[in-house]
Amino acid sequence: MSNDHSTLLGATRALLWLMLALIAAALLFVFVSAGALAVMWPEIAVEAKNSRVFLDAANIRPQLFALLAILAGVLVAAIYILRKLQALVASAASDPFIPANAVRLRQIGWGLVAVQLLALPLGSIARSIAVSTSQFADMGGINLQSLLAILLAFVLAAVFERGTAMRDEIEGTV
Repeated sequence: MSNDHSTLLGATRALLWLMLALIAAALLFVFVSAGALAVMWPEIAVEAKNSRVFLDAANIRPQLFALLAILAGVLVAAIYILRKLQALVASAASDPFIPANAVRLRQIGWGLVAVQLLALPLGSIARSIAVSTSQFADMGGINLQSLLAILLAFVLAAVFERGTAMRDEIEGTV
């Protein structure tokens, strides 16, 4: 393996660990926010009314809990996806065309599908409780980049399956 390739893989490993740490911190923040929302609701309701972001700040508590639960689900799915990517990168240092990598890529694709499915209610809830001009109302929903990433993961899984089969076929004939 070339030095450039190993340097790139090392940087990718480091970046994946950094992303995992940031997502874990975000997940912790979601849990702390849910606790704060439960304990400090009267103060939070006053601030929400003053923010002019929410339509009816007095009655948004259940929706905010739902948003936090969905965000936690998205973050858990992101951790799952990144762990599969770490395993994929680790195998790329030696032999990437193995059946396990096709499975990992397919699992990444399904993880991305889960994130997109969670983004639908996230966007719906955000739009139902926030004024349309706020950034809060723009969260969630489906986007083209995510759909392309899903397609790419499934196509690459098929490519890896075919590459593995071709290599096994060649090795069997030699």
